[in-house]
Amino acid sequence: MQARIRAVAQAAGLAIGLGLASVALAALTGGLTGSFLGPDESAHYVNTLFIADWLRAGMPAPMAFARDFYVHYPKLSIGHWPPGWYALLAPAAAIWWPGVATAALASAFVAGLPAILPAWALARAGAWRAGLAAAIAMLILPLVVESARAFLLDQPVALVAGLAAVAWLRAAERPGWGRFALFGALAAFAPLVKGNGALVALIPPIEIALSRRWPLLRDPRLWATGALTALVVAPWYYVSFRISAGGFNYAPGPAYAWLALRSNAAALLGQLGIAGILLALMGAAGGWRDPRAGAVVRLALAAIAATLAFQSIVPVALDARYVLPALPWCVALAALGVVRAWRHGGAAMRVAAIALPGVALASPVVALARLEPKRDMAAPAIVAAMPADSSIWMVDGRAGGEGAIIAQVAHRDGGTRATWVARASQWLAGSDFMGRGYHVIARTPDAARAILDRIGVSGVVIVRDRMQDPYPHSVILLRAVRQGGYIVTHHRFARGAGEVIVGRRDGAALPHPDVLEDAIASDNLRAMTRPARGDRPSRPAQAPRNPSSR
Repeated sequence: MQARIRAVAQAAGLAIGLGLASVALAALTGGLTGSFLGPDESAHYVNTLFIADWLRAGMPAPMAFARDFYVHYPKLSIGHWPPGWYALLAPAAAIWWPGVATAALASAFVAGLPAILPAWALARAGAWRAGLAAAIAMLILPLVVESARAFLLDQPVALVAGLAAVAWLRAAERPGWGRFALFGALAAFAPLVKGNGALVALIPPIEIALSRRWPLLRDPRLWATGALTALVVAPWYYVSFRISAGGFNYAPGPAYAWLALRSNAAALLGQLGIAGILLALMGAAGGWRDPRAGAVVRLALAAIAATLAFQSIVPVALDARYVLPALPWCVALAALGVVRAWRHGGAAMRVAAIALPGVALASPVVALARLEPKRDMAAPAIVAAMPADSSIWMVDGRAGGEGAIIAQVAHRDGGTRATWVARASQWLAGSDFMGRGYHVIARTPDAARAILDRIGVSGVVIVRDRMQDPYPHSVILLRAVRQGGYIVTHHRFARGAGEVIVGRRDGAALPHPDVLEDAIASDNLRAMTRPARGDRPSRPAQAPRNPSSR
């Protein structure tokens, strides 16, 4: 018992150390700012504040509460993403109401936690020192560093999927209701963090086949766990599938599967390099029949195969960050390759055990040194100058810039919902969630001013990231406020190229929130409350953007 407590304490200490190291790398590379400029970051932050505010309010009727919250802060996008991770963070957020900078720190910490997986794998294989080195090496891989610099769901889903894989191996080796229940809980939580967490469902069948654990297929506890997991997850996806499917950029089929497999394999190659892939192959081949390493090798291969297979089946998008759940296991295999070469090879293999990791890590180290700081638009300062006395502000920008202002307003209001934000991308133009079908609605400055007057806006904020006009309607909006009646000021980004143009109405404005309530209720809410009739998936109205940035 004492040994188990000591092992848990050591694992917790290592996890904390890895999380802090990840935060340090994000900070040293200029990756922590007070503004979420990534296209999805502000949505995840606002979703967390929404559930926190709902808890503060005593958990009233969720759909009515969501509708009112969305009208104030129209970046609420639960439905497109599941609520699991937000719900986990929300109790703490309800107490502390963290700002964007604090949320960025927490996200950077979580980004380092999956590095504990290769440490566990190597310790299980009898090489804990190599596991510690592998965990540290993983933190400097470009994809891991970049994930530490962004508030996204890819880091937590990689962590939960990895923990689920470990739980599966424990249940498979020594079946028991408790171990199956732990795996089932993690397997259910993973797709409720993000949709691709469902890849966990593919790990058991692949691992069973690789390890020839055929008797497990006759174990009723396995099937009971699968059924209970499906019962937990299925209702959410039955309700929300219209929304999440609206974000798919491709059609399913062999063509997409082959394209995705090549793209994701290239992403892994880009992280490990040829030297790292060679080491991983050496680790897999050499450790397959090893009494201590064999089970870890097969589990790692199952997790990698599950990730690649899932991304090839579900035609969401092609993005390197989608392979994050496979990356810890690739690092584990590469570290096993180093151990095998050092322990079981001759002089030449020992030289390779030293040289190949150096070659594999050379490119990530260079990329880390050259990594540019993130741009910072100083959203807190911009929002601090916006009055919070029942005013309506129109915000314009790409998904990141627009969202950064909305996120900061939501934090500034502290749950009072004293400010309404109208998105220019919804009022002056239109498109679907992925930016498809973009069209301008207000084609002249006079038409734009008529919309501003109809809403009763107190001011306009236009975010010109990299000094570029976000959309065609942005030019029209700027011309509209420059015609008179607005005091226009320009604010350069605190870091990086860009400016924020603020047009404050020269005089009092009578806000008309009823117009917002009638006109911009979230398509997410409509889709989730509409009875299923087999119609086409509804796509939430979000700012147009490059599909590859999803």
